[in-house]
Amino acid sequence: MDFQPINSDHAVQSAAFTIAFDGLIPLSAIQGLRGRKELIADLPAVQSPEGLEINVAGPALPPVQRRISGIQLSHLRPDGTPAWALRLMAQELAVECTRYTRWNRVWETAGKYMRAGLEVVNVGDKPRKVAMLGQAVVDVFVANRDNYDLRTLLKENDLIAGNVFSSGPAWHSHIGWFADAGTASLAWLNQLNLDALRTPNDGRTIVQVTHNQELRFSPPVEIATLGDILDDKMNSLHTNNKLVLDRILSERMATKIGLNLT
Repeated sequence: MDFQPINSDHAVQSAAFTIAFDGLIPLSAIQGLRGRKELIADLPAVQSPEGLEINVAGPALPPVQRRISGIQLSHLRPDGTPAWALRLMAQELAVECTRYTRWNRVWETAGKYMRAGLEVVNVGDKPRKVAMLGQAVVDVFVANRDNYDLRTLLKENDLIAGNVFSSGPAWHSHIGWFADAGTASLAWLNQLNLDALRTPNDGRTIVQVTHNQELRFSPPVEIATLGDILDDKMNSLHTNNKLVLDRILSERMATKIGLNLT
């Protein structure tokens, strides 16, 4: 084959899990993460990221800017990059893993961090509700030669633009759709982005597959309600990610990365 997964037995570069709330999280709740000793033990590097929120009230009014701050707890590698990170900022709780092994082990850890974050947010007289639950997985495949045969990695189907198979070493194919979530109160967004590019550090040609999924709740649900269904929903998103990869990857590559395994 003209491609190999970025890791020896799988291709996952990162997996991110997000919860978006129906409004800004109070700063007092955000800082509550500092008091979770079990989190600090796992994620000892503490940072305070800042951002800028811009609200546009109307065409006749100038935009209103407001600085927002959050907290990120991380487990860092020797080079300073996070292997695991838990971030709470503005309207979002996020957990990111760049040390992926297999799903059950990764989600056990990510789920523990997310539940701790939910407990911190679910305080006060009017705690926030959950508007969206998300999962994004990035798979990376490295080309063994510049003039590669893309069909050793991908198979033609309706999720990939057909002309990428004759577009040379650099191309991209982006598509999005809503899947059937089984209920009118839930919208299931899928975004599948495939990009062939050269990495800036070593000049390798890679194909990066990013599958982003969002479950959008309408109306937003109580945090306690999400806690009851969190495992089920995340496992469903993981299963769908595998189904999408099975649709686009060649049979040999799907076998090589153990797509039939959890």
